Amino acid sequence: MPAGFHGETAEWPQHRHVYTSPVRLDENAHTHPHACSLVTAPPCLDSSCWSFRRFLQRIESRDGLLTHTMKTERVPLVGLIFLVTFPFGAGIKQTVPRVKFSHKELLQAGSISLLVGPADGLHSQSLLLDEERARLLLGARDHIYLLDLDNLAKAPRKIHWPASRERVETCNQAGKNANLECANFVRVLHNYNRTHVYACGTGAFHPTCAFIEITGHREDEVFQLLLNTVESGRSRCPFDPLQPFTSVLSDKYLYAGTSSNFLGKDTAFTRSLGPPPDQHYIRTDISEDYWINDAKFIYAHPIADTFNPDDDKIYFFFREVSWEGNDKSIVSRVARVCKNDMGGLRSLTNKWTTFLKARLVCSIPGPDGVDTHFDELQDIFLLPTRDDKNPRVYAVFTTSSSIFRGSAVCIYSMADIRAAFNGPYAHKEGPDHRWVEYEGRIPYPRPGTCPSKTYDPRIKTTKEFPDEVVSFIRFHPLMHRSVHPLTGRPVFTHVRVDYTLTHIVVDKVLADDGHYEVMFLGTDVGSVLKVVSITQETTEEVILEELQVFQVPSPILSLEISSKKQHLYVGSREGLTQVSLSRCHLYGQACAECCLARDPYCAWDGHSCSRYIPASKRRARRQDIKHGDPAMQCWDTEDIIGRGQIEEKVLYGIQNNSTFLECNPKSQQAQIRWYIQRSGSEHREEVRLGDRVVHTDRGLLIRSLHASDVGVYTCVAQEHTHFTRTLLRVTLQLIAHGKLDRKPKLSEDSGFEAQPGPESRLRYKDYLRIMSSSFRSLEDYCDSLWLDKRQSKVRGKGLGMGKWKHIHEMKKSRNRRHHKARKEHKGQKE
Repeated sequence: MPAGFHGETAEWPQHRHVYTSPVRLDENAHTHPHACSLVTAPPCLDSSCWSFRRFLQRIESRDGLLTHTMKTERVPLVGLIFLVTFPFGAGIKQTVPRVKFSHKELLQAGSISLLVGPADGLHSQSLLLDEERARLLLGARDHIYLLDLDNLAKAPRKIHWPASRERVETCNQAGKNANLECANFVRVLHNYNRTHVYACGTGAFHPTCAFIEITGHREDEVFQLLLNTVESGRSRCPFDPLQPFTSVLSDKYLYAGTSSNFLGKDTAFTRSLGPPPDQHYIRTDISEDYWINDAKFIYAHPIADTFNPDDDKIYFFFREVSWEGNDKSIVSRVARVCKNDMGGLRSLTNKWTTFLKARLVCSIPGPDGVDTHFDELQDIFLLPTRDDKNPRVYAVFTTSSSIFRGSAVCIYSMADIRAAFNGPYAHKEGPDHRWVEYEGRIPYPRPGTCPSKTYDPRIKTTKEFPDEVVSFIRFHPLMHRSVHPLTGRPVFTHVRVDYTLTHIVVDKVLADDGHYEVMFLGTDVGSVLKVVSITQETTEEVILEELQVFQVPSPILSLEISSKKQHLYVGSREGLTQVSLSRCHLYGQACAECCLARDPYCAWDGHSCSRYIPASKRRARRQDIKHGDPAMQCWDTEDIIGRGQIEEKVLYGIQNNSTFLECNPKSQQAQIRWYIQRSGSEHREEVRLGDRVVHTDRGLLIRSLHASDVGVYTCVAQEHTHFTRTLLRVTLQLIAHGKLDRKPKLSEDSGFEAQPGPESRLRYKDYLRIMSSSFRSLEDYCDSLWLDKRQSKVRGKGLGMGKWKHIHEMKKSRNRRHHKARKEHKGQKE
């Protein structure tokens, strides 16, 4: 047994696959509470470890988290240790974007344009898109911008709305960041009516709200802040510009979820504003932490439950800290309140009497019921349907684990959400105060219902609720049943990447074979993923594109979509950018490439890959979103690019040195194969890979070049088993050691003459001339190049002299004195 390892030989007769990961252990390694040694360690210390053991005994193979696989009936297990974190991501199939477009490529293709840049004001915090009036309002740092979507060449109008100097100084004295926090970051923008917008800003940790007037025609349009309407924005706008927050304005009432103090504590969901004299300020009860505890609010929206307007509710989504006994965790919630809630009469005065909440679950089912949970809700998007009462709820989640980083998208139905609220209530019971199902008597009318004729025409307001109903809702705000995704699991997962998903918008697109819901996902590094989830027998996740929206990567702070304009509007600290929903022409110049893209926005029209228009009369529109199989749609699946269009190169390699043949396919999902046609042969064969010849993500690496490697190399990309395309043809020639060792004299008729001037791009071209001339040694070329550079410095104007001229003069003087002294010394000696 190797030194430093502990263990013994063990038999595993039932299974042929054993997964091992030898780890150097100390004497007390087996006492770690989160590790299971399958050989000599004592029994597992928790249920997760036992579950992992049973899981390991059944598993055949997994990709991702295991490092070694050994196939044997009798295996010596030496110092084995397994972390119980293995189930994280075990059942997740990771996909990669088919194509990636850099900011430069998108700019050159005209697919993006910067609407408001960093010089105009950083931190694009909030966006208000008005497609009916073709305008976009942007809330930024100390400014509000108004953009005309029909004329983006027109400079945006802006309102300067800074925080007062006293507020900024107070903010700085409190230790806040002067650039990132101590300013007025506009975070609330809502249409109040056709002529006014309600806006709020952080005001250097002193929230402030006011009305903005937008009237008149576009030529003489009024766009101004009404100073006489400025008021405190406490409980309407967050103090901190970076704190998650949500608000919605409905029937002139502002519903907001935020903190109500400087420290960011006392989070609550409130209702304020309202038409006078019917202004009723209502909030959640902050005296009970099981109502809302340290919440991060994400989204809020009014949704009708029935055809009776009195049953309309505000649904809002958030994540919060939950305590189960002594166990602390982060959970995601969906909650609702009635729009006509007026608070209680004797209890819960000026507080919600219809507040209920339920847990949102987004997880991947695992073995033995051990699921991989994505607990932290990041964003919500409601996709409208034909029924306004039943939009589809798209939600972005991330993990709260410190050892497994990932994101997921789950879809929920309003029917399932309402079923949870109509189900059993939960209450705390037992010595450790855990939430369990409430099995007692439920008062009438059912707690959480709105006062309306739908349920009881005798009750016209929440102040008429019986005391037992108000008391019940106060101590039972949580529903026992959780809300699970429509498909039972996420429609999209993204793990083992250096970023997380933070925002989502969805567009419903009509393609040739039906409707598709295309997701645009913003990240914390400034990129946008374009994703479609295709459901057949199973759900397939397809990442169509990854777009680098900003030149300088910066977390996305706001994201809006205009289906009418076919654009995304992406905000970050770097400004506001407009992004086209599609860029079909960048996929390629062949029908097969267009079909392989699987983009519902695009189709082959017989000449190019272009935008798919359902009403088009063209019959030659070719698409295959479900399968992406060009063989079913196109004839050009067998190496459609002619010889003259293939990139060809000549590459010289030095014997026994490393040589790299670069080949980058446009599609990241393509498989690259290398073929070689050796000198004197008419046939090509596939390159044999090994320790000396290695296939990398960017090309072919030959670690030590041999004479047998000389030939014509062809880089071929293959996708979907049918479509192949030759990307590159490289003629590799060998420079033997003998040519490098010999040092012939410089021939006057060599045909090569060192050119004066600095080192230029022509060096490689000159190098090729050497190979075809009498220069048989690279050393001759290097000597010539060195001499060339030396002469150019001497001939250059001021090169080597200039400001250092006095140094050269001093050096010459010292040389003369030294030479004279040596001469005198020599004369004395004689």
